[in-house]
Amino acid sequence: MGQITVARALAKLLEKMGTEVVFGVNGHGNWALLDQLVHETRIRGVPARAEDHAVQMADGYWRMRRSGPLPVVTTSVGPGNMNIVPAVATAFYESIGLVVIASAGATHWFDRGGIEEAYRHGPEDWVAVLKPITKKSFMMTRPDNALDMFLRAYRTALSGRPGPVVVQIPFDIQNTLISDKLPDPRPFMRWHPPAPDPDGVKKAAALLKTARRPFIAVGSGIHNARAWDELLAFAEAAGIPVATTATGKGAFPEEHRLSVGCIGRAGTGHGNAAARRADVVVGIGTHFSDIDTGGWTLFDIPARTRLIHLDIDSTELGRAYPTAVALTCDARLGLKALSEAARKAGVKEQGGWLKEIAAEKQSWEASVAEQRHSDIAPLHYARICHDTGEVVAKKNPQMPILFDTGHLLSFAPPFLKASSRHIAHNGYFHRMGWSASAVIGASIAQGNRPALALIGDGSFIMGGTAVATAVEQNLPVVWVVFNNRSLQIERELMIRLYGREAFCDYRRKGHKGLWNPDLCKWAESMGAAAIHVERASQYAPALRRALDRRKPTVIVVEVSLDIKGYRSIWYPYPSNFHESWTPGPLPAGTAGPGKTKK
Repeated sequence: MGQITVARALAKLLEKMGTEVVFGVNGHGNWALLDQLVHETRIRGVPARAEDHAVQMADGYWRMRRSGPLPVVTTSVGPGNMNIVPAVATAFYESIGLVVIASAGATHWFDRGGIEEAYRHGPEDWVAVLKPITKKSFMMTRPDNALDMFLRAYRTALSGRPGPVVVQIPFDIQNTLISDKLPDPRPFMRWHPPAPDPDGVKKAAALLKTARRPFIAVGSGIHNARAWDELLAFAEAAGIPVATTATGKGAFPEEHRLSVGCIGRAGTGHGNAAARRADVVVGIGTHFSDIDTGGWTLFDIPARTRLIHLDIDSTELGRAYPTAVALTCDARLGLKALSEAARKAGVKEQGGWLKEIAAEKQSWEASVAEQRHSDIAPLHYARICHDTGEVVAKKNPQMPILFDTGHLLSFAPPFLKASSRHIAHNGYFHRMGWSASAVIGASIAQGNRPALALIGDGSFIMGGTAVATAVEQNLPVVWVVFNNRSLQIERELMIRLYGREAFCDYRRKGHKGLWNPDLCKWAESMGAAAIHVERASQYAPALRRALDRRKPTVIVVEVSLDIKGYRSIWYPYPSNFHESWTPGPLPAGTAGPGKTKK
């Protein structure tokens, strides 16, 4: 039996586990690990230009796979490690499975305040920063149990509700010799998800049996459980309409007769109408956030509506609404059990209820047709989202589409057609610029195939240097940048509340007009192609051209600053400490956030 360094052992172990890609940035703390990963394994290395980009690339990779082997990120020390914090927080709150192997200086120098050491409250205490926003965050303190500690951390990230783990390895430990006999990683890569309590399933089926207006609302938990087929089977067996949140988009076929699209602040009219009138709601893999429920005004739970709630994380059950039945379980196993129980209980499709929803859908489609097909210049957000969905459905329906936060959150949920499951949105933590780098991981996860990001100009300026990585990796990624030189969603709501904006519009000192850098030239300087779109008729052909090119391409689309965000629900936003607030239906005459009609 020979000896190898911890760095070499860890690199070989990751290769043995089937790891396909490592994202990261070089810094003096992770030299040993990078040396082994790049030169002694077949694992693909993707050097990012910033540490948060590396995490977000791993994030996008996970969202396309939702299973092991996990994507891995490696970072260095000090500020390099600290740069990952917001990206890791996004992964934590949006249940993204990944492993970060961070580095530290040599333990010999701990607590001396050497270069980039996070020391004052404890020697190299950086992992404490990550504890509230990871499933596990710790430093390895011994070389002889390093692999064992890593494998347990890996299992933590992959099992149950997935999430990020951070393992910090000091530089001297990376270089210390240990046995070259690698442990068997398979027990740490397999886990059996929990099934629901049988009595709870019976109660849920009995409640559905009495329902006249049943409704299913699903979030990203369906994607993480890979429960797409089970959701479809349950909905068809019981004849229940299905709505998704923005993060659950694509979990149910949007062309299906039982689909009502997205619900929430920017949900479809018929989806929200059905949610309001439902008497029994089955919530699966969602915690009913304010965005998804119009500030908790969409469902009248528990007064007129009963909730059956399924989630693998018991702490999310009943978080926003009290439950009639709460089932801690994997979404796939929960849906299989519910389907069988519903058949045995004789749950039948409510034809009148579906006709009611169909009428609402027809009315809503007519009401938004003008936005969807608008020819205004600069362009309408709804037209861009609609045309994007149409082009992708015809050219490459399985292509990943990632859409960012901001004003896009007001239009993509109802107007961007999901032609596959490979659609993703950073729908809880809403970090600006996420999609610029996450789309690179999505492309890699799909075998370096085309992938598309929809992103506002404010977000693109925050994260757009990731274009350089896509050029280096020769990936057929397309970014569609909505260019209005303002943080439009903030602008609209500030003006609505206060009659003026602050820090929303960007302009050069002494100039009246709004300003941005030339985003096309910026893209070209990083080696990407650039297309500038000013008229609605130009956009779809430009997108088709970019996809056919199969090279990194940035499409800068001029969008109207005068277009107000689409809202299916305007709900009050508490702005006065002395005002009371309780979840429930909107009061009569509600006009918007923080205001009611007199």
